[in-house]
Amino acid sequence: MGPAGSSGISLSGELKLGNVYLVEERRPRASFDFFEQGLSADCCGMLVTRELPDKVVSDREIGESNVVWLTNLVGEGRVNPTAIGILMSHVRSFIEKHEKSVVLIDGLEYLISLNTYDRMLQFMNQLRDVVITNNSALIVPVDPRTLSERELALLERNLEVVVPRPTDADVQEEPLYDSQRGEIRLLDASHR
Repeated sequence: MGPAGSSGISLSGELKLGNVYLVEERRPRASFDFFEQGLSADCCGMLVTRELPDKVVSDREIGESNVVWLTNLVGEGRVNPTAIGILMSHVRSFIEKHEKSVVLIDGLEYLISLNTYDRMLQFMNQLRDVVITNNSALIVPVDPRTLSERELALLERNLEVVVPRPTDADVQEEPLYDSQRGEIRLLDASHR
C-alpha cells in the first residue's frame, strides 16, 4: 500500500482519458486489467514491457496493441532501456497518431535501475504532459517497496494514484520467513 495519507482510488472506477495512473502493486495484475479496460473502450493500445512480448501476448488480452520490449537486444519493436529519448519518441509518436490511446509502461523500476531516478522523474513528467494534451491514458505500475518514501512521493505528486485491493495471489507473495518472529510462514496450498 502507499504511504499514509496517499489518496488512492480503487480499480473499480472507470479509466478516464487525460489521466496518468500510478498503480501501486507488487505485480502488474491490476494494471493489465486497467489496460484491457481501455482497449475494450475502443482505445488503441501500446505496451512497453520488460517481459518477452510473445509471452505477454499469449498471457493477456491485448489485441492488436503495439508492444515495445525494453531490452539491450537490437531489433524491431525493441528499445534499449537506457535510451530514454528514443522511448519517449516512440510513446509520443504513438499517442499523437491515435485519437484515443492507452499506454501501459510495465518496467519503471527497471528503467530507474538503469538510469537516474531524476531522469526517470523528468521522463514521467514530460510523458504526463503528452498524455494530458492528447486525450490519452497512461498506466504505470510500480512496486512501492522499490522506491524510497521521497521518490514515491515525487511520483505521486502529479499522477493519479491507484492502490488495488489485495488479492489472494498478493497475500501468497508475502515473505516465507518472518524475521520479527523468527518463524517460517507456511503456504496455504488449498487454493491451487
